[in-house]
Amino acid sequence: MKSNATIEQERQNYGYITDEKETATATHAFIETGLSSHRSMKSGSQRFRWNLAFNLLVWLIVPLPLWIPFVSNRVAYYLLASIQGVFVFMWTIIAILALKNALILYMNRSRNFIDDYSGYEKIPIRHIVAISCYKEPVDLIARSIQTLAEQTEVHRITMVISFEERTPDKEKKCEFLQEKFQNCAFERIIFTIHPYGLPNEIPGKCSNANFGLRKAVKDMAITQNEMDNVLVTTCDADSRFPPQYIAALTSKYLKENRPALTTIYQSPLFYNWKLDSLSFVTRVTGLLRSFLMLGALIPFNINTMSIFSFSLSLAQKGDFIHPGYQMDDIICLIRWMGVTQQRLRISMIPVPVLSGPTSGETIEKEIIEWARQARRWTIGAAEVFHYFVVKSRRMPIVAACSWGIAFLIYYGVLLCTGGLFGLTTMLSMIFLVKNVPLIISYIMYGLFALQMLTFSIAFIIDMFIPKLLHVDECICFPRNLFHFITTPFVLFAYSLVELYALHEVVIVSKKIRKHGHICKMLS
Repeated sequence: MKSNATIEQERQNYGYITDEKETATATHAFIETGLSSHRSMKSGSQRFRWNLAFNLLVWLIVPLPLWIPFVSNRVAYYLLASIQGVFVFMWTIIAILALKNALILYMNRSRNFIDDYSGYEKIPIRHIVAISCYKEPVDLIARSIQTLAEQTEVHRITMVISFEERTPDKEKKCEFLQEKFQNCAFERIIFTIHPYGLPNEIPGKCSNANFGLRKAVKDMAITQNEMDNVLVTTCDADSRFPPQYIAALTSKYLKENRPALTTIYQSPLFYNWKLDSLSFVTRVTGLLRSFLMLGALIPFNINTMSIFSFSLSLAQKGDFIHPGYQMDDIICLIRWMGVTQQRLRISMIPVPVLSGPTSGETIEKEIIEWARQARRWTIGAAEVFHYFVVKSRRMPIVAACSWGIAFLIYYGVLLCTGGLFGLTTMLSMIFLVKNVPLIISYIMYGLFALQMLTFSIAFIIDMFIPKLLHVDECICFPRNLFHFITTPFVLFAYSLVELYALHEVVIVSKKIRKHGHICKMLS
């Protein structure tokens, strides 16, 4: 454990404010933000937690089919069919947009993006790629970095590899990676060790990436005038980039006239890293995550996920990455909407990126890990929503309301209540609702068929997009059909985990948010 004096010195070295009475100017001129990046975390009033909106939605929508027949049988079969129609309509829109964006990826499979910006030589775009590491095997980290070393524009990249102070054998890992990649064409490689025990931090990707990015900016001596021309990509240790990623990102940024403070860039993520060897639960979830990113998260500007890119000027204006939360993708979006006073646009980079799914040594451990991840994402989304509502007072009302409603509908209605409402509606129609008109029965059957058709789009996309990433999978037709049939059941199980997690937040909310508990969740 480092002494307080050592920790204090490291905080000063990378622009952290060490005294609440100090002015809000960082100690390094190049990363001055006008905000204290390391002040005490304040999430607003603790008397009311805005994440209760998720619980309220669940208890308003899910039990409705079980009591509405006792109020009016006629109202029941019309109302339940109508609500189910709304759910299926949302899935249909998502399926159409997902298919459209998947076709864009496919049509750009052979495109030379460097040619797109050959006339922009006077605007030299540089890139920082930050990879956050903890206990991942060094071979896995090296495999991810290798895909960046193979970029067509590798000379534009400064590679930032960030370890935690508590990472086992971190010095040996740094030496191995330095030796392996020192002769690659990276502009430079920077290693950072994130100190353990910094005040007001939660160990995880947010604090790690925040520390690493600040150190990189300091080492690179980037001036204020250069920040619009520096793009940052943050990623995990199990990421695999296509060779054209940096070129595609550069092309998109320049073609959109460098929207440094209005846009975040997201490449669609596909979780086909040995996905064919995993259980149907993990595979179906992985396919749906890609499907939802293509059809909902990107088109409706809801949030980025895991691997995303942004201008350094946006990061600087938004005081980099909040070190007191875990979900860096959503936290960055909310924080930066506040400082830019507008709803940020998410622009799709037209190349796919491969990311690792949840996994385990056995099917049982794999499913346990799947449930743990679903629980963590739900708790994170609920806490992030509370953070957003508190911070929304600083945002324009239209931008705040439009994003907040979209976020609540996606996470609270579509993902959490949709599967549960489908079950209670089915039970109600079978056992409680009497004398259902034949036309209503046909409508319900038709809605179910349309719902399954939307799920089939995820499997169709999986047939051709992973091939662009040179992923060889062995999925026979009977197994693929079985996975498709189980999709509603996987979504229902996911909804149950979310239901549990949302009530866990309410019942033991303080314990959930405690530093040690979150560390345990992430270990």
